[in-house]
Amino acid sequence: MAKKRSELEEELMTEANIIRVIKLLEPTEGKAITKKDACQILGMAYNTTRLSTIIEDFKKRQERTAQRKAELRGKPATQDEIVYIISEYLNGETVDSITKSTYRGPNFIKQILENNDVPIRQTSHNYFAPGLIPDGATRERFRVGEIVYSARYDSIARIDSEQRDSRYGWIYRVWLLAEKWKQSAYQEAYELASLEHLRQIGVRI
Repeated sequence: MAKKRSELEEELMTEANIIRVIKLLEPTEGKAITKKDACQILGMAYNTTRLSTIIEDFKKRQERTAQRKAELRGKPATQDEIVYIISEYLNGETVDSITKSTYRGPNFIKQILENNDVPIRQTSHNYFAPGLIPDGATRERFRVGEIVYSARYDSIARIDSEQRDSRYGWIYRVWLLAEKWKQSAYQEAYELASLEHLRQIGVRI
């Protein structure tokens, strides 16, 4: 049975720290740090065998990643890749995590999202300043039961009811599906993005 990692190790055993340790153990000039110091940087108990295994496994993963990226460089995205990237993003994954799982660069991922009019999450969500809805995802009216994206709440939502307002047009009561909300809200049509065009290319909404 694998030994549970300590809280300190959980905090410090990061990709950035492993890269740092490798550079410090294998400097191009100057003196290398001790393996004891390397273990401390990673928050782990002093164990040279485990340290070597961690470093070697990391190097192998880096080599596989570099090889896969080289194989994909210059190749357009397949339809399956496009659907996967959009699905992962709509499910809350970050561009960085999608980059790692697809071996594609962040600009490549962002271009896929932009080309397919996927609503882009704001880096720092502001309820009072919702992000703009992509032109290809705007609608004047939605169907009751339709799954949409709410820019104001930065959440996938379900249309539960509608009403017509003489001043504001169609207003919808939606159920916010993101775990951080799980509540009802009222939204004007211009604050909602249609996802139907994504369903048509194979994205499961």
